Amino acid sequence: MTIADWILLALFIINYGLIIFANLKKLIILQKTCVCLTLPLAGTIIILRLTNYLPDSFHIIIVSVAAFILISISTAFLAFEKIRSLRILGKIASLGNIVCWITLYNSIFKINSVPAWFYILASGIYAAIIITSCIFSGKQEIKFYFAFAISFLLVTHLHFCSLIFLCWERTANSIILFAGTTLYAFLVSFHFINTTKLNIKHAGRIRYNLLVASQILIACSNILMIR
Repeated sequence: MTIADWILLALFIINYGLIIFANLKKLIILQKTCVCLTLPLAGTIIILRLTNYLPDSFHIIIVSVAAFILISISTAFLAFEKIRSLRILGKIASLGNIVCWITLYNSIFKINSVPAWFYILASGIYAAIIITSCIFSGKQEIKFYFAFAISFLLVTHLHFCSLIFLCWERTANSIILFAGTTLYAFLVSFHFINTTKLNIKHAGRIRYNLLVASQILIACSNILMIR
C-alpha cells in the first residue's frame, strides 16, 4: 500500500470512529456529515488500488466510480430522509448503484453455461423470500409492494450473478462478492419489513452498516478478480 492508501485508510477509520462518537453524544450534524463521507472514502481507497492494475482494470474502475458516486449520493440524500423529494432521489440513486454492479457481473452468463434447473431452483428461492417478506410486512398499499419488488428483483439479479460465480468459479473473490451481495439483498428485505412492520429503534444504523459492508465487499472482490 502507498502512503496515500494509508492516509485514506486512517481517515476512513477516524471517520467511522466519529460516527460512533456522534451517535453516542447525539451530535446530529457531525453524524450526518461523517455518514456522507464514509463511502466516498472507501470508494477512493478501492479505486486507487484498482489503478495499479491498469489497463486491465479500466472497465472495472469506470463501473466502480459510477457505483460509488451513486451510492454516495443516495447516502447523502437519505441522511435527510424527512425531506420526501430527497428520500425518493436517494432511493433512485441506490437502484442505479445496483444496476452499475449488475453491468459488471452480467458477463458471467456468457462465461459459464448455467443449467435450466439452477435457474428454476434459484427463482423459487427468491420468490419465496419476496412472498415471505410481503407476509411479514402485513397489509400495505400496492405501491409499497411494487417498490419492494423492483428493488428486490434488481438486487437478487446481482445476487444470482454472484451465486453463479461462487458455484462455477470457486475463488476468493467469488466468496467475497457473494457475501457482499447477500448483505445487500438482506438490507433490501430488512428495510422493507422494518418500514412497514417492525420499526426497530436503531434500524437506520443497521441499514447504514449493512450498506457500507456490502459495498466494500463487492468492490474489494473486484481487486481480487483483477489480480
